[in-house]
Amino acid sequence: MILKVLSFGAIALLLLLRLARTPFGARLLGVPLKVLHIVYLAALGVAGMLAIPYEQCVLLAVVVVLLVISLVEEVRRRSAALE
Repeated sequence: MILKVLSFGAIALLLLLRLARTPFGARLLGVPLKVLHIVYLAALGVAGMLAIPYEQCVLLAVVVVLLVISLVEEVRRRSAALE
């Protein structure tokens, strides 16, 4: 039961970090945007690594989806910068 609550808390934290990764969020928190990107990716990595041994499939699925979305955003950003 406690693992389920922690899992949903981690999902909520990851979603909040995702929302904070905007220029407005960076300005509101007073942190550079690159730092927020690094913290977000580190949080995804830690959550993914902890989801595997504790067998939290929902958390692992959310981490994978958020990583794929981040990868697509990065590819779009780099392709737009090259044009």
